[in-house]
Amino acid sequence: MFVAIDDAGQRIQLDAHDQATALQVTGTVCRCPVCHAELIIRNGQVLPAHFAHRAGSDCVVGEPESRDHMVGKHLLATWARAAGWQADFEVYLPAVKQRADVLLHRGDAVQALEFQCAPLSVQRLAERTAGYAQLGLPVQWLLGPRYVGQQPGPATAKFETWSATRGRELRFVDPHTRHMWAWWGLTNAGWNVEQLAPNARPARWHAQSTSGVSTARQILQALAYRDRDTMAVQALCYQRGVHLAGCPVVVHQQLSGVPGLQTKEWLLRVRWLLDFWAVPTWTVAGMTHWWMDYVVGARVPLMGGRQVAALAADAWLAALVAGDYVTVDGQQLRWCQWPTWFADGDRKLAAIHER
Repeated sequence: MFVAIDDAGQRIQLDAHDQATALQVTGTVCRCPVCHAELIIRNGQVLPAHFAHRAGSDCVVGEPESRDHMVGKHLLATWARAAGWQADFEVYLPAVKQRADVLLHRGDAVQALEFQCAPLSVQRLAERTAGYAQLGLPVQWLLGPRYVGQQPGPATAKFETWSATRGRELRFVDPHTRHMWAWWGLTNAGWNVEQLAPNARPARWHAQSTSGVSTARQILQALAYRDRDTMAVQALCYQRGVHLAGCPVVVHQQLSGVPGLQTKEWLLRVRWLLDFWAVPTWTVAGMTHWWMDYVVGARVPLMGGRQVAALAADAWLAALVAGDYVTVDGQQLRWCQWPTWFADGDRKLAAIHER
């Protein structure tokens, strides 16, 4: 921990080794802000100078803090100060009973930073984020070594944010290399990788290999294993006289890869085709509304269910328009041709290979 109080109750924030040395030389008594027990000042060369409880402490904040978490918080404060922010460690917010890893101030702007090294449930992430929102305090979640190097997926999906300028985004801090970077513009086809600190560097595109063949084969595999969601859509296909494995190729194209959907995106696209089989016209808003029924917003608390639905709907509409299946007139959408539905999966795979 980087924060203590003195015997007069004044807050002491430990920012540097020199400061720690001065406190030790003057014999300043430093106490825990929570349990008021006297703390030890640790001032070695490996970790940032910090306070620690004595062995045997049962204080709620007395659990040893990991090296990664401690170094990461210190890096965030250092980078923020270089950018003109005032950075305070471990600020307790009594109204919501939360402690921010780092709280930033610059003029009237205030922002909380949370550096997440340990596992965190979606529910706890949502609760902490809601606590900050209750105070009108923006919070940015940054992921530590546990998440560094992973592909976007279930482990990171709950931390995704969205903005109109950068799209879906994740941010990381590696205490070992002492770098911070962002993945933004996340799609099924790839994402931008941008180093933010200690020196900003231009973003570079990281392409994600996608193949209509591989996604088409996922259907065959799901059918072979009798996946519950897949079999439910297969039953709907049979009612229409078609086979799920032979669904149109467009189902596999320009997938958004957005998290927070109830089931696989391509499977929902097939369900959409079945629902809109005989619908001559519809609206953009109606299309997004349809996707809302298949979004689990609780899985993506930082992005929100409505945004997930909009991204999935936009990607699907773009694929339909690119294939000349749908025309757009303002907010009105209309079929111009029905996509080809193959007799079975083998014939579809052959058609994909021919392309």
